[in-house]
Amino acid sequence: MLRWQEFGQAWWAEARKKMKNAAVFLDPLACECLHWNGGAPSILEAGATCIKELSAFEVVPKNIKKGVFISSTAWHGTNYTILETLIQNSNLEYCVIITSAHLSVHHLFLWGSREGNESEVLQKIEEDVLEWMGNLNYTVEVFSYPLSTLHPTSETILIPSARLAEPFLTSDLGYLNEQLLLFSKQVDAPTVRSINELTYANLPLESQVQVRQLVNNLNQLIQHINGKEDIFTVGPFSRILGTELDALTAAKTRRKTATNKLSVILVDRLLDLASATKCSSENLYDRLLHTLGRLHEYSSDVAVNMTTEPQGDLTTAPGCLAPQMDWNDGLEMMDHLFHDTQEQATEWFTAMLNDSLEDTNDFDKLSDLISHCNKNWDYIERFTHLYQIGYALWRTQKSHKAAQMNILEGIRKSLIEAFDGESPSPLIQVLQLLKTRKDSNLSLDDILVLLVHVYSLAGEKRENLFPLDLEDRLKSIVAEIFVNECDSLSNTLQDFVGVPVDEVRAHRAAQKIVEQLHSISGYRSHMKRYKNLYQRKNSAMPVVCTSFLQQLVEDLFDPSLGDNPDLEHKSGGLKDLLKTGFSLFVNVRKPKPVDNPIVILYVCGGIRPDEVKLIRDLFRQKSPSHKVLIVSSHFISAHDTIHHIVKKTVSN
Repeated sequence: MLRWQEFGQAWWAEARKKMKNAAVFLDPLACECLHWNGGAPSILEAGATCIKELSAFEVVPKNIKKGVFISSTAWHGTNYTILETLIQNSNLEYCVIITSAHLSVHHLFLWGSREGNESEVLQKIEEDVLEWMGNLNYTVEVFSYPLSTLHPTSETILIPSARLAEPFLTSDLGYLNEQLLLFSKQVDAPTVRSINELTYANLPLESQVQVRQLVNNLNQLIQHINGKEDIFTVGPFSRILGTELDALTAAKTRRKTATNKLSVILVDRLLDLASATKCSSENLYDRLLHTLGRLHEYSSDVAVNMTTEPQGDLTTAPGCLAPQMDWNDGLEMMDHLFHDTQEQATEWFTAMLNDSLEDTNDFDKLSDLISHCNKNWDYIERFTHLYQIGYALWRTQKSHKAAQMNILEGIRKSLIEAFDGESPSPLIQVLQLLKTRKDSNLSLDDILVLLVHVYSLAGEKRENLFPLDLEDRLKSIVAEIFVNECDSLSNTLQDFVGVPVDEVRAHRAAQKIVEQLHSISGYRSHMKRYKNLYQRKNSAMPVVCTSFLQQLVEDLFDPSLGDNPDLEHKSGGLKDLLKTGFSLFVNVRKPKPVDNPIVILYVCGGIRPDEVKLIRDLFRQKSPSHKVLIVSSHFISAHDTIHHIVKKTVSN
């Protein structure tokens, strides 16, 4: 049995060996990974004296002589400056410097090349730290450990540091070409005319670093099971990732001796933001993500308010869903949260809570169970994870956000009905919602989510569904809201529009939103098979939506389907080139992902928890013998997609 979670746990175990009698500093992304790999208690049990954030606002206690510093990214720029400040203002005599970034990423930052002598990087960091400590006889150790993964379920992995490695839109071409001209320092330097022409060399340095780090993370993950992969991509950004993974020197070396055949499928999130903006789900984890606030800034967990009725003032610390101690029991519970319906999961957890009680009481209502458990500190200590999940379920049942999401889902479905080719444009309904949103208790962010949904769904039919005159009215109303309600806008929108808000800024922002929506609609324009996410078979049938991921996975197992024109296979090496040339003369079938017994499916740009369930269920239904690992950078909710239309670049 493949136990992917052992990958992260094994490397954290190595890191903990260095923590005895040390002050431990971690950046936020490393904290998120630790949260799912033993948590803070595991570090304290390893002998650490304290745990702090890697921040300029923290200090090393004066009595501490040993420090461990963990960064999820390369030691460069801001975090390297923070490291310098912390060490210079301390009495440390022994420093352990750990990075989750591959040393080749540091090489890219320091010397601008992808490959290089890794010992040069280690030596430079060691020399810098010794200088900051003020004594060359002190001790410095530098390690590159892939502490970059977390494992919410037995078949799911997230790589939080890859969150910024996401696809570009056509509207980003201006910024990308500006960066190309700046880098080349030539007025007549070649520019990129289409997102589909984008290559690794065209990316800004920061994006190259993110791509480089991600492909190294994927290579380390594949190496964990001694894998030898065939690489497949769908989408322009995934093509860059696939090309870099295929050409990675460490991956080429691994493939020479690896024995476990597997397929890696890389897909762009932007191919389908419609599925990412659904406002309801039978998946309970997805429901929790939408109705409870995020834990800190983690994308992977929620903060469960444990301080109000029926609990009373028990504690001020929020609860969460991540297992802390017993991973076998913990992962079983997580699988129920991800793969049961809301009704099934609630029933299962209610039964588990009842069974865990030592008395003879049998409570039918979850609220009665939680109230009863609150009175027993010994019980809470023994069944902490189960208790927190039960409390989260009770919170969700009472949440006003759950009711609000149901309202949005009803509106979403009514908008889709207007895609039948006979009804008036869905924008007419959106314009009315903008005017009456306060009566419906809708925010501007809510309506922007609906706009992302319908524009992504529309695809190449955008111009027919959304006439220019209606889009002009949309821009005018949105700009008017920006001006008249600037103080009540969300932080995301205030940052996007800028301050002070005037009519010029407001209209420019509204215009930018519509341009981004156009780019989202056009992202599948180069597709041959996956242009459409909806269809209406006849006038008597309603519009039916089928997500891109569902279409893709179903096609993998369709024996009647020949070569998929949208699924590109990366063939590297002389042997594969000879095969390709030979296939010009002989009918040689191209490799398919399901030729191998293991499939890693990476969604570049975030994934919804209900999509995790969809992919796993389809694999089990189509081919139980295949093992699938679902990988992404982070979990997304419907409102997270707004950043695609309000993100700011240098060219804005």
